Amino acid sequence: MKSLFLNLFVALIFCHNIFAQNSLIIKDIESNKPINGANVTNLLDDSILTSENEGKVDVSAINEGEKLSISFIGYKTIMHVLSVGQNTVYMEPDFQLLNTLTVVGHENDRKLSEVAGSYAINSKLVMDKFNGESLVRSMNTLPGIRFEERSPSSYRVSIRGNLLRAPYGVRNVKVYWNDIPFTDPTGSTPLYLLDLNNIGKIETIKGPAGSMYGAGNGGVLNIYSDPLSVKPLSSDVTYTAGSYGYQKISGNLNTGNENHRFSIRYAKQTGNGYRDHTNFDKEVIQIGGSFYTSEKRTLTAQLLYSDLYYQTPGGLTKQQYDDDPTQARAGVAVKKSSIDHQSVLVGLVQDYEFNEKLKNTTSIYFTDGIKENPFINNYELEKLKSYGGRTSFNYGTELINMPTIFTVGAEINYGDFHASNHGNVDGYADTLRYEDELKSLQSFAFLQADINLTDQWILNLGASLNTLNYDINRLRDVAKDTSYQINRTFNPEFIPRVGIVGKLTDQLSVHGSISAGFSPPTTDEVRTSDGGINTALEAEKGINYEVGFRGNSTNEKLYYDVTGFWMQQKETIVSKTTPFGTVIFENAGSTDQAGLELLLGYAIIKNSSSAISLLKIQTAYTHHNFTFKDYVKRKGGQNVDYSGNELTGTSPNISVTSFDLETRGGIYFNFTYNFTDKIPLDDANTVYADSYQLVTTKAGWKTKIKQKHLVEIFFGIDNLLNEKYSLGNDLNAFGSRYFNPSPERNYFGGIKVHLNKF
Repeated sequence: MKSLFLNLFVALIFCHNIFAQNSLIIKDIESNKPINGANVTNLLDDSILTSENEGKVDVSAINEGEKLSISFIGYKTIMHVLSVGQNTVYMEPDFQLLNTLTVVGHENDRKLSEVAGSYAINSKLVMDKFNGESLVRSMNTLPGIRFEERSPSSYRVSIRGNLLRAPYGVRNVKVYWNDIPFTDPTGSTPLYLLDLNNIGKIETIKGPAGSMYGAGNGGVLNIYSDPLSVKPLSSDVTYTAGSYGYQKISGNLNTGNENHRFSIRYAKQTGNGYRDHTNFDKEVIQIGGSFYTSEKRTLTAQLLYSDLYYQTPGGLTKQQYDDDPTQARAGVAVKKSSIDHQSVLVGLVQDYEFNEKLKNTTSIYFTDGIKENPFINNYELEKLKSYGGRTSFNYGTELINMPTIFTVGAEINYGDFHASNHGNVDGYADTLRYEDELKSLQSFAFLQADINLTDQWILNLGASLNTLNYDINRLRDVAKDTSYQINRTFNPEFIPRVGIVGKLTDQLSVHGSISAGFSPPTTDEVRTSDGGINTALEAEKGINYEVGFRGNSTNEKLYYDVTGFWMQQKETIVSKTTPFGTVIFENAGSTDQAGLELLLGYAIIKNSSSAISLLKIQTAYTHHNFTFKDYVKRKGGQNVDYSGNELTGTSPNISVTSFDLETRGGIYFNFTYNFTDKIPLDDANTVYADSYQLVTTKAGWKTKIKQKHLVEIFFGIDNLLNEKYSLGNDLNAFGSRYFNPSPERNYFGGIKVHLNKF
């Protein structure tokens, strides 16, 4: 009997070992897709295994508790201790290795070294070098890109000099957030509704990208939140305080497993601002979830609620700027000049793989918002609703024995807005002046082919057909005691693009492209705040020629990205300010825009096991030689020729150098130096903003608690040299009120606590 029980016990142990056999699967944390070809090194004996089909690794010969080093090109190397049962490991992209990153590109999901066009990446790694208040500092570390703020939270975006038609807000740039169209159907983008807590990385296409993304000569911003956690439960809280009453608190709660991921993100920041009348208060809540309903389908849902208020101090003359840069324009405080905007966005994205050759991504969204804008001469009230979606099919096949990926899709955006303008009496809406209903319908269809001509050369061909219609129904015009309707349908625009990229070696690739672009006027440009409706305003059209090369050294410590371009644009839209402070727009002939953009970085030390784990230097240089061409303007009753003048609002030279140091003990130090050349502020080139030099530093310490929790303490200084400068100048300003002074030397510091439950 004892022998029977002993044999049964041995059999049970044997069966347990069979069924409890350890397994290892390696996946991408962002896409949840398996990674094939990753190297798994057993640190006990230095033996190397490789992940194969579906990311699986044969670990049958490895014992529980043994430590593994897992690496794959383009991802951070991670350490993993093998545990009993199934081990699923998620790898994160390594943004120190730019050329090996997989990017969205022109909807083709290729390595950056295989993209036929100028591309830039702003990662959380770079954003965390600054105080977390805005995107300005981190985005300005990239060549060819300039972010500005006239006052806290008031973004303006210039990609290759498209700032001229954006005296306020973000225009001429197409923006997507988590694959959802974020640019509204009017052509403007409420970028200030996003907090840095909602942003994990930004991929920027510089120059016209209309073949895949529709209207916008400036380029495209593809913005993504941080990847959702795959841990059972994790959370983090960050508190930052700084000069001028700045405070920010953000908190995130995350949960996830093999089948779903879910997060709640909250951020609130307030401050008094550097100038008089620059208080701001911003609160953002994001709820998001990804659901892996099958091996073929992923559903991602997003809800974003934003409540933003900021005061607008107005521009100053040069004399006022010199005498007291902290003052506001006279009268703005009495009129309570400000922006008060509440908005909610709901979006749903489905990724579906029909088979190995065919996949689809489809997104739909809805937004609803209310905006109040008292200004010195009026009071605007707006109700904003929009609906839309985008779908894209990718099909892989052979074209004359050449591997080819065809992409076909469409996007449609519809806006229904109600706007009214009133008198402003001591900051309150007074007598109605006029009331409008605005409807905007923007749509386009696109087709692209990515053809592998050889193992080294990829040809990219694409085109889109774009339509746009504005319907402005003036319900009441009190001064004229009338009502009327204006319908404007723009001619369909066919936008082609051709690009080619070749890998000369494993470390070096070259690219060239020719791309057309067009950018119709936004409703804010057609319908101005003084009640005028400009039906004569035409769309900008341009063609861009571009060549470049990018690469890295064999040891992956050096990387470089160089691009030269030449863009010719006609019907360029320019802005000017009336005596009443109203901004109006007109077409200004054509422009000639040539430039050189360089990104160069070198990791002097990159070794996680050494005392100094990272020592890196990077420089971004931008040279823009932009001029007006055939620009004659009516002024003072006569024609004035501005042909040959420098393009208003564009600096010819910008250089940004950053230095990063990290230690194995968790201490880090970041240093950023920004030189910006003088900027012409009027079309006649009679007024310039002076050049300036900005230095920003940040130092901190990170430490782990019980190997699973993290505490970080940090401190930083912005504008260390105490430079006097204006970031967000008013172009062609009436009364010479060009300048919006930026903060002098200021400080910030804070603490971050990250908790994990395994």
